[in-house]
Amino acid sequence: MRLLTSAIAILSIAMVPALPAVAAEISIVSMHYSATHPVPHLHYEGETVAGDAAALEGLYNSFVNCRESCSGPDGMPTAVLTMNGPGGSYVEGLALADFLREHHIATVVERGAYCYSACAFAFLGGSAWSSQEGMGTYIDRMVEPGSTVGFHAPYADEDSFRAAVEERGGMAAQGQTRDALSLMVKELVKWNVDPEVIFRMVGMGPDETYDLRTAEDLYLARVALPPTPTSGWVNDIPAAVRNACMRLLAIDERGDPADMNWRFLSEFTPNIGKAEYAGALSGYLLGERLLDIGNCSVTEESLATNGDYEIALYFTPGIDGLNGAATSMFNRQAGWSTAGQGRNPTKRILVKGPLNSYFLPLDQDIDSLDLPGEADIDANRFNRAAPPPLPVMPGDFALDATTSTSRVSHKDNVFVFERVGPRSLFESARDKPLLGRTIGSEASNDISFVRSGTYDDTGISFSWYGILDGDNALVVEALALPSDGAAASDDDLATLRRVGCEFDFNGLKLGCD
Repeated sequence: MRLLTSAIAILSIAMVPALPAVAAEISIVSMHYSATHPVPHLHYEGETVAGDAAALEGLYNSFVNCRESCSGPDGMPTAVLTMNGPGGSYVEGLALADFLREHHIATVVERGAYCYSACAFAFLGGSAWSSQEGMGTYIDRMVEPGSTVGFHAPYADEDSFRAAVEERGGMAAQGQTRDALSLMVKELVKWNVDPEVIFRMVGMGPDETYDLRTAEDLYLARVALPPTPTSGWVNDIPAAVRNACMRLLAIDERGDPADMNWRFLSEFTPNIGKAEYAGALSGYLLGERLLDIGNCSVTEESLATNGDYEIALYFTPGIDGLNGAATSMFNRQAGWSTAGQGRNPTKRILVKGPLNSYFLPLDQDIDSLDLPGEADIDANRFNRAAPPPLPVMPGDFALDATTSTSRVSHKDNVFVFERVGPRSLFESARDKPLLGRTIGSEASNDISFVRSGTYDDTGISFSWYGILDGDNALVVEALALPSDGAAASDDDLATLRRVGCEFDFNGLKLGCD
C-alpha cells in the first residue's frame, strides 16, 4: 500500500472561454505534474458525455502553451491528464482518445481513482511526442497501484434493446450490437491493445468489467507504471528475469504470458550461454533443439547496472558455440525501453523510462506487493505526508482552483499557477529543459530562480519563479493570456513582474528593485 492519496478535489477555471455544459469537470491543477513529466497537469472528473472533447480542447488551448517544440528528441507529452470517471458515452470516449493522441497528452489514473468504460477508452489515447528521427508520436498512458481502469464491451440495456427490436426488428437490433463490437475491436487494435484483452472483454456481461490490476493486465493493455527506478520494483533478480522472460515468450509466440510457465526447464542458471556481442548470459533453459530457442537470459554486463537490464530469448549455440539473440527487451532508467520489434512507436512496446511492470509476478494485484516503487511514485509527484503551506498571495488576485499543494488564481489577463512540495520540486523546475521558449531574462542562485520570456508556439508571455526554504519548495508560473489573443499589454507585463515580488513563501520573497 502506498502511504499517500493524492488530493484531486479541484475546481474548474472560471476564466476560460465559454464551453458547452458538460457532466465531466475538466480542470487545470498546476504547470508541473511530476519530475518525469514536468508539464501542465489537467484533470478529468465525472461522467463522459457529448461535448467533453470540445471542453478539453478549450482548456488545452487556453493554458497549454508549450507544444511539440518543447519535447525535443528525448520525448515529452505536452500535458498530463489525470482521470477519474464512471464512463458514459462510448463515442465521446473515443473522441477524447483521438484528441489526446493528436495533441500528445499523457494519461494517468492515480491511486484511489477509477476510470471505467468510456473513460477507459479515452485513457488509451495517452500519448507523447519526440523529435527523434523515426519516433514522433509514442504511447504514454500510466496507472498507479491502487487505481482501477475497467473495460467492458459496448452494450444496450434490456429496455433499449427491446425498444430497438420493436422499432427495427430483431435482426437490425442484433446488427447494431455487431456494429458496436466491430468498432470496439477496431479501436482496441488502433490503440495497440493485445488481442487477449478483446477476448476477455467480449465475454463479459453489462455489469462486469475487465480491470487493470495485475502486471499481466498492464502487459496486455500496453499500459505502464509511472517511471521510477527499477530498483524499487525488483527484490529478487532471478524471479524478475523469469517474469520478463514470460513476456518475451508471449511476444514471440503471440500468446498469453500466463501460458508460458511450461517452457522453463531449469532454475536460474549463471553463465548458461554466451553471445557474440553481449558476452556472458545467465538465465533459464528453454530447450536444446538445434536452431530453436534455447534459453531466456539477461546479460551479465547489464546485471551490474542500476537496472538497465538487457534480456532476450537466445537460440541454441551455433557451431561457434555462441547464442544468437531473438526477441529482446531493453530496460532503461532514462531513455527508451523496448520489448519485441516494430518500427511504429504507437504499434510496438516502447516507453520512456523503465518497463518496471515486466519484472513483477503476473497474477498478483500490484498494490498488494507493497514494493518500495510505490513510495518512489509519490516522490516523483512531489507528494509527502505534510506538504508546506501555500504562499500568501496578493489580495487583488481572485482564487480559481486549489488543492493542498497547488493553487490557480488570476488578476485580469494574468493567471498564476503555484505548486508547493519538497526540494526535488525546486530542482526539477530549475533544471527543466527550456526548449520551445524564448528567454528574455534569467537569474538563479542556490535557493531561487527567475525566468521570463515567451512560448515559441503561441507567443504567450510568462514569468517563472522558484524559492527553496530548507526542504520546502515553491514553484510559480504566471501567464499573460489576453482574451482577444493579442500580445501582452504593459499592464499585463507589470502584473507578471508583481507576482514574483509580492508572493510570500514562509517569509521569503524574491528580491525586487
